[in-house]
Amino acid sequence: MLLLIPPGIHGHFGGTGWTRSLRQDVFQTFANTIKCHSNTVGAPVTTISQNLQALGKSPASAAPGDVTPLETHLTIGHAIRTVAALHPEQPAIISSRFPPLGYGDLHLQLDEFRSQLRRGGFTCGDRIGVLMPNGPEAVLAILGVACSATAVPFDPRQTPEELNGKLEALHLDALLVLRDGFPEASSIAAQRNLTIIEAAPVEDGRLGLTLVLPTSTSPAPEGDPTPDTPAFILQTSGTTAQPKLIPFTHANMLAAAARLKIWFGLTCRDRCLSVSPPFYSHGLKVTVFTPLLSGGSIAIPADPTAVDLPEWFDGLRPTWYSAGPALHRAVLDQAKGTDNIQSMHTLRFVVSGGAPLPGGVREALQNALGIPVLEHYGLSEAAQIAANLPPPGLNRPGTCGRPWPGTVMIAGEDGNKLPPGEQGEVWVRGPTLTSGYLGAPGINRDAFVDGWFRTGDLGSLDKDGFLLLHGRLAEVINRGGEKIAPAEIDAALLSHPAVAEAASFAVPHPRLGEDVAAAVVLRPEASATPSDLRRFLQDKLTSFKIPRRIEIRDQLPKGVTGKIQRRRLAEAASADGKTSVSSHPRNLEADLLQLWRRLLGSETLTIDDDFFESGGDSLLATGMLIEAERLVGRRIPETIMFEAATIRQIVATLTAEPEQTAVSRARSHRADDPRPLFFFHGDFNNGALQIRKMVRLLGSGQPIIPINPHGLHGEAIPASFEEMAAACLPQILERQANGPFLLGGKCNGAMVAFETARLLVAAGHKVDMVAMVDPPTVCARPVMRTILRIMRLKASPLRVGWAYDQMARLERFFSLTPMQALAKMRRLAPMKILERAYVRLFREDFTLGPSTTWEAYSIAMSRYLPAPLDVPVVFYAATHHGRSWSRMSPNVEVVEVPGGHDHCLTIGAKVIVSDLQQRIARLSTYLGKGSERSP
Repeated sequence: MLLLIPPGIHGHFGGTGWTRSLRQDVFQTFANTIKCHSNTVGAPVTTISQNLQALGKSPASAAPGDVTPLETHLTIGHAIRTVAALHPEQPAIISSRFPPLGYGDLHLQLDEFRSQLRRGGFTCGDRIGVLMPNGPEAVLAILGVACSATAVPFDPRQTPEELNGKLEALHLDALLVLRDGFPEASSIAAQRNLTIIEAAPVEDGRLGLTLVLPTSTSPAPEGDPTPDTPAFILQTSGTTAQPKLIPFTHANMLAAAARLKIWFGLTCRDRCLSVSPPFYSHGLKVTVFTPLLSGGSIAIPADPTAVDLPEWFDGLRPTWYSAGPALHRAVLDQAKGTDNIQSMHTLRFVVSGGAPLPGGVREALQNALGIPVLEHYGLSEAAQIAANLPPPGLNRPGTCGRPWPGTVMIAGEDGNKLPPGEQGEVWVRGPTLTSGYLGAPGINRDAFVDGWFRTGDLGSLDKDGFLLLHGRLAEVINRGGEKIAPAEIDAALLSHPAVAEAASFAVPHPRLGEDVAAAVVLRPEASATPSDLRRFLQDKLTSFKIPRRIEIRDQLPKGVTGKIQRRRLAEAASADGKTSVSSHPRNLEADLLQLWRRLLGSETLTIDDDFFESGGDSLLATGMLIEAERLVGRRIPETIMFEAATIRQIVATLTAEPEQTAVSRARSHRADDPRPLFFFHGDFNNGALQIRKMVRLLGSGQPIIPINPHGLHGEAIPASFEEMAAACLPQILERQANGPFLLGGKCNGAMVAFETARLLVAAGHKVDMVAMVDPPTVCARPVMRTILRIMRLKASPLRVGWAYDQMARLERFFSLTPMQALAKMRRLAPMKILERAYVRLFREDFTLGPSTTWEAYSIAMSRYLPAPLDVPVVFYAATHHGRSWSRMSPNVEVVEVPGGHDHCLTIGAKVIVSDLQQRIARLSTYLGKGSERSP
């Protein structure tokens, strides 16, 4: 028997701690294997020296400090040939339908496969598809082709159309089919000029195949593949596009088998129950090749798709099996109803992979069988990367186990390694990793980086090095900037006693971009409503993670490998549409009332109570509108609450015709109406709700048209205020074609309003007023402008944006009274502030990621160095000194308002509105006396 050690692992054996223990485990496993074969078969013990000499290697290569990765000099055929030479009677394939096939007979069949393929002209590098029903014959055929050429296994359940589509990208040289097993194969092969190879079962009742193919006039050389030749090509199980093609070499497979052999202590006594389809990565690598390359055996039931525990456990007597969660559940269901199940089986452990195994299923299966159930993590591109080990090995339930040393990194968005506990993308490398996808140079450039493979999985490593998965990056739900991993929601739902299966997924949302939905399958005879489940989740998840929609289903859509397909759930949810509000106004009133009572913490609210007078604020109102949008199935502008503040009013407004809604009245403007105030409210968190009080105080006699900031609904954010102003100008001129114009804005919105005024003046229009509500004046101060110019030459935009933000904070700090400043200093810890400033501004290894809307606006503010503009400006100062803006406009008036920067539009609304009304009245009087209007 051969010692199989993955390439590169010798670099880890010289260390201390658990790597030294691993080194010892390798040699102990090898010694046990040799002893196992000696005791079982009766052959003399083959020493390490004799094995190495047979390979032409020096016995010194087995020294612990200088281990040679032997499998780089081998192929799968060589490894099986060595076992057959030592122990020909050792069972290799056990089946309920055939007598056991020993390694000696298996070796003879593999040699015959090679001879027949060579006589047919097929070389080591030719690609031969294998299309056979699931069972021992398919395993034998895939194994035979892989040892002689390159095998391409196909799922026999696919339709001829699906098969034809996959053949387009594979460029096969031949297609091997079981005689009379796939009638359509001949016509498909003829269309593509493919040679058909028929595999006929032998007639003496043994497991064996005879190949029927035309003899070539130019036979191929008899040589074997090299270790770097692909043994087989896998097709990813993606359903959104053509599958990617993964070549897996002999060296890849031998390294993968050696890894599992060491992890699970596999010997010749072990037998794997092979019930996972051999047409896909897990079934082929873990449950077929790994047992055979470890000198053990595989057991194949008569029907691998039908769970039959008496046959599986008692008849075939396996010592382990590996499968996905769905099969584990099926085994558990039968085990619960089987008497003396623990005395029936000879299993010593069970392995789970492919998808997260719910903790309840794992614990119940362990209790039922009385053996450990071990989760592991593998990829089609890299085989198994991490695993929990049987006792007394390292094992942490709920994780994927510890990765093989040096093969996993958790990477941030910048590609740098993240510390323990932080979530990022799982990157893998090592001798089991494929060299790249076939015929996909663009994908390879993105997926393979400096020897690492970017898996697309979201994961983390805990402080002890155990790997946890949190879902797929592509499946992460982006709910208005909040990133939510579906796996977290799934786990919370599965903790409900009535839920058997659960899958959360993203659905479109008109305001947030995406929202959370979920589908569940209930346990037999259990009952739970979506409302029950949502209430249950309130103690498990923060509010924004609770699915807004939960569907109760009979089953969840799954792919061919058993993975739940969230994409299909999302498509079905979108196709179902939303319930019309106009046909169910009473339901909407009841739903909103329940929501308001929860948000406002009062069970006495009625549908005629005012939301804001009952304790609501703009933030709670935003949450309420999001829920209402989910119910009505369309976007609801924030301005609906300008005139509709009760549930009855909101429902009436939503069910009215569009031209009759308060939203339309607030946004429309006719030529004979009073001039509107275009107000850039600048709030990319709560929308226009923060100016609601201003709207109510101004009344219907003075229309106000809110202009939303970029990014409020997930749209792209322009790089400068000048670009923002240019983007907003068309919607202003659409509502008012000619001047004079009244403009206003809060914070960043005030700066965009000032730039919009510049554009209007440049276009020949008159601007009567720009009302600027407490914007920072950093960009108007000569010293700070100079600092920003210098920083822009030396630092990244993110660092400059952060520096601008600190300047604005400093400006607000100096507006405080001495007592307020002292209290703030006590809270802030000045030394920590200075330390943070140093790190963010000067440390080269510190990076800021453009992950928030606020950071994008900070960058835009730091770039904004406005030129003077001769327009009237009223500066409503809450925390910033408006006098500084006099450098930008010769006509600036400053009005002090209460409430500070964050609350000046609510607490200071009366002061602002009173002043605005007086100014607008004077301007209107002036116009009435014949002021010239702009064209």
